Amino acid sequence: MIEKKQKKRILVVDDDPTMIKLIQFYLLKDDFDITPCTKGKEALSILKTNHFEVILIDILMPEMDGYTLLQKMKKELKIDAPILVVTAHGSSDNLMKMIDDGAYDILQKPFTTNRLKLTLRNALIHKDLLDKCKDLEAQLLKD
Repeated sequence: MIEKKQKKRILVVDDDPTMIKLIQFYLLKDDFDITPCTKGKEALSILKTNHFEVILIDILMPEMDGYTLLQKMKKELKIDAPILVVTAHGSSDNLMKMIDDGAYDILQKPFTTNRLKLTLRNALIHKDLLDKCKDLEAQLLKD
């Protein structure tokens, strides 16, 4: 029996519906199930009841910016999925602060299809390795 490969779930948080559609188009032929979201508060609500393998967040959004969203995801919800920050703006100091606060990587707009796919692939590999390390650590502590 051939096991069907499960699609990786991605949450895309961007106040620009055109950017969300572009990301969906770029990943159309890949094994991703994309959940679009245009507001930070909505993203937090979705994350309380859903699991995602990767999360993409824009920095500049009304109501709740990407900086605040990242902090809430990491500190309040304890999200361990890789979080990619998508931006056309931001100083290198602010972007490095986001990495320090738990973002996996930064995607500078405009980005190519290949850049998006490579970053997603690397984030998924990184997460898989971290999960395996946690499993091995738990197994060692149990023995």
